Amino acid sequence: MIAVPEAATRVAMLERGEADIIYVVPGEMIERVKNNPKVTLAPVLSGNWWLQFPGFQDPKSPFHDKRVREAISLAIDRDAMNQAESGGMGVVGGNWINDDVEYGMPWPKWPHDVAKAKRLMAEAGYPNGFAVDWLTPLPAYYSRGERVVSQLQAIGIRAKNQVMERGVFLKKMQGGLKEWPGVQIIFNVTRIGGTWSNWYDTMFKCGGFQAKYFFCVKSLDDQFDKYLASVDPKEREKLAYQIQREILENYYFVPVFRHAAVAAYGPRISAKKWQDVFPTITTAYAYPWEDIELKN
Repeated sequence: MIAVPEAATRVAMLERGEADIIYVVPGEMIERVKNNPKVTLAPVLSGNWWLQFPGFQDPKSPFHDKRVREAISLAIDRDAMNQAESGGMGVVGGNWINDDVEYGMPWPKWPHDVAKAKRLMAEAGYPNGFAVDWLTPLPAYYSRGERVVSQLQAIGIRAKNQVMERGVFLKKMQGGLKEWPGVQIIFNVTRIGGTWSNWYDTMFKCGGFQAKYFFCVKSLDDQFDKYLASVDPKEREKLAYQIQREILENYYFVPVFRHAAVAAYGPRISAKKWQDVFPTITTAYAYPWEDIELKN
């Protein structure tokens, strides 16, 4: 295995036969790989991306007003994001939790309506928008953050795209709200576990591994405790749906799209289809290695 940060170099290595498998083919290079008959594209449908607003309960935060969070949702062009970043091979749904896991709830596609978003911003007292200290996408998907920054400009929200190493990002996430001072937006993603509760427990619950004191919506945490204590499948499903519905209806998180984590492999790999190399929905990486065969 070798680390190659530059996407163009990774693609060139695959084309020259210097690499058999590469990860993270960026949107602008998908057609190049797709049109090369010697290599195979692997668009693994992976995790959902969403926008979150650390400390939105603080009345001094512009995100405290639900109308601002809804305006942000209306300003995001999800179809354009999917097309540009995943070659249209992702899914524009409505939930931030994958709907192919236990109690993951399907949700309709969110509308894109900049005019309505501007009206909501004005009603909330921000007719000219406001400044955001940083919009931080999960590294190293920086171009996705740039697209959100650009789209939010249409409703007067002025943000800067923050670039950092993945290890630094995860350390800051685990450090909690104190690591994200001022007005912040995080553009997050995960593909975790086999049940909706993995998402909630890690990413939303007060004290969660990557949600320490970011949100702390006590009424939802109380419902989640009831969910954990219940052994009745119907009651558990009802509670799971109630919690997800309240997060979505209040725009606590703003879902964007479920991305295709695009990888590719070369002609030495023996496989009838790309799913033979990437056989699971839980990851965007090829495994188990011992099951991958080479030709000849």
